Amino acid sequence: MTSKPTFCHDAKAIGLEQPSTKLDTSAKLFLDHLGLPTVHPLCSDDTTQAAVDTTINEKLNNIDNLTIIGQGVFELPSINLNTQSAIQIANNLPQPPVIDSISLLELHDNSLYQLLLTASTMSAPTIAMMELWLRFFAVFICPVCICWLLHREITKTTITTTRKAKDTKQQDKKEKTTILISMMGLASSAVLFTDSLYVYEYGRYLGLSYFVLASILTLLCVKDIKRNEHERGVVKVGQNIRLLSRAILFQWAITLLIGLTMVVYFRSDGGDMMKRLLPSTLTKQQPNIDNDDDDDNPLHHMPNPGIDLPTINEGLYHSSSNPYISSIVKHWPVESRTYNVENGATPYLVNGDQRTGIPFIVNKVEEQEHVRVWVQNPYDLEYIALDIAFPYEEGDTNGESTKFIHDVTKPVYLILHGLNGGSHEEYVKDFVKRRRSEGSTCVVMIARGMMDTNVIGWNVFHGARTGDVDVSARALRRGLISLADAHDEVNHRQVLVGLGYSMGAIILSNYVARSGKYCALDAAIAVSGGLDMRQNLNFKRSMRLWQPMLTFGLREDILIGKFARHYKHRLTKQQFLSLLRVTSISALDVEAIVTYNSYDSLVHYYSEMSAMGDRNPDFRLFEESNPPMSWGRIANVSIPFAVLQALDDPLVGWRTIGTNDPQGLADSGSGNVILLLTKGGGHVGWPLGNNPAKNSWKWMNDAARDFALAVDIAKRDR
Repeated sequence: MTSKPTFCHDAKAIGLEQPSTKLDTSAKLFLDHLGLPTVHPLCSDDTTQAAVDTTINEKLNNIDNLTIIGQGVFELPSINLNTQSAIQIANNLPQPPVIDSISLLELHDNSLYQLLLTASTMSAPTIAMMELWLRFFAVFICPVCICWLLHREITKTTITTTRKAKDTKQQDKKEKTTILISMMGLASSAVLFTDSLYVYEYGRYLGLSYFVLASILTLLCVKDIKRNEHERGVVKVGQNIRLLSRAILFQWAITLLIGLTMVVYFRSDGGDMMKRLLPSTLTKQQPNIDNDDDDDNPLHHMPNPGIDLPTINEGLYHSSSNPYISSIVKHWPVESRTYNVENGATPYLVNGDQRTGIPFIVNKVEEQEHVRVWVQNPYDLEYIALDIAFPYEEGDTNGESTKFIHDVTKPVYLILHGLNGGSHEEYVKDFVKRRRSEGSTCVVMIARGMMDTNVIGWNVFHGARTGDVDVSARALRRGLISLADAHDEVNHRQVLVGLGYSMGAIILSNYVARSGKYCALDAAIAVSGGLDMRQNLNFKRSMRLWQPMLTFGLREDILIGKFARHYKHRLTKQQFLSLLRVTSISALDVEAIVTYNSYDSLVHYYSEMSAMGDRNPDFRLFEESNPPMSWGRIANVSIPFAVLQALDDPLVGWRTIGTNDPQGLADSGSGNVILLLTKGGGHVGWPLGNNPAKNSWKWMNDAARDFALAVDIAKRDR
């Protein structure tokens, strides 16, 4: 008899949960028809628990013939494998290393020098956070500072040399305050003038006005401080000039800041203005002797995108020639797909940074109870955790009922969380809490390795894998068909709606496009994902401001905290050191995902990961002069598929929508794609009300709910 894997002895390591005693008969019946084990099959003493009811499966295979395609798994690479061949391949691989944390010194092969080099790169998240805070509050800081400087100019008095020492100290303190407020006002005005999100909201003229006024007032402050220093004898004109006096340092600082601001402005069109202003000898492209000709990393070759303002309009794009989609749009309330101040949007959060960051800071949602079950991906035999949250018993609004139920009349949701998330992710908990109170069952698919789940082989998480979604959706679909058949309502079974956030939205979109008519979902909605992630390759703003913090958390928790030995085994020493020092998600993908999974390049990986990755990219990403002629696999979408995206998203740029022709995309194929584009909202944000914490993620989660209900109504009317 073989012993159990070591991870089975630590329940926390794989998130083991036994079925709750609160389950009502209806919830237990749902689990019975689902036929999935509630304990990781490799850890179970009951072999019957891990086995699937073959009688139910045979009957379902006759109803649902989806399993004939690649054993029902849309996996990458696209190879049809049966279980026996998968076992044979798995047996030929070396035994995977232990999944556990590893010391920092061991990560660097006990080299203190290499550890110190890595530590030096950890300043990137701190710098990014500091700059991000400035951009958060620039719209408030700038007018306050300018008002203070204007008041100072109106009321200022000249300090003479006859003042007492205590007056000199007071003047010294005032000068420091003046310098601080002047620099803050000038820096914040520069942000309003040059930052793409503020320019998108207000245009150029507001920021330009603030910048010019702040520059004039700051230069007047320099003049006053110089005069005061001269009167106090700090600087004597014509002799003993102190080059490092406070006034001179202040003057250098503001000159540098004004100069940098103008350079950023002149490069806002991608550099064409700079080429016209400067002599051709200064702008002529010089060969990069440090750049290897064989370097295929696109991050080293992407052109400057400039300020990159959206060229498409907000609104709902759908095909009017598809009656099913038209019926869904008709039943989707206009107010639930309209985001603006008039409709309740938080009025003082004015750009995508604020609408993204503030909800994550202030929104907190209580934990939700789940029952964990496991589904196996036959491609590589890995087990995927599904956390099922049942609704409360009728009449119970606080979740304190002794029973959890399953309502066969309400939609069921398969939820894909964001990067490095899980069923404990705040906006996921918010959706689950809201839908449970309305009677819907929610199922969160836990990505490989997240929430302390184990990976028994070598195939750790990457964003192009669609097979895990497919087997999860297929298992739920079969269970719902079986349950409807038991209730003699096989023709009116519950709708199964896929909901993805951020990275989960990217994966869900890719699955819906690749699976085509074999998609196991009835409908899907992707929130803040991207249809063509290649368009994020030159989103420099995201890489500089937001991605360092995300990269640090992902690297510490997953790559280093759990799977470091996996990556050390497959990567060279230099590749692994580069992985430890990356400061953006894109760079991490280059050093970890691409190399570890043997993709040809980052472009290859992003192409496979994206729903629209098989067509020539729009927006002349790689300098193609001709627009793409074919819509590619996105045209194969066979179910109602909604894409909810904010045009001010600071993490996943607006260009990842994949086209400058959203209506053409909505009309592609059979017209099953719906685009809901909002001007504001940020990334998984859309805050509401004067107190965003009160509403949490209500707008986006209710928009997803109303889309699902519209699908349910339209489906029954067909």
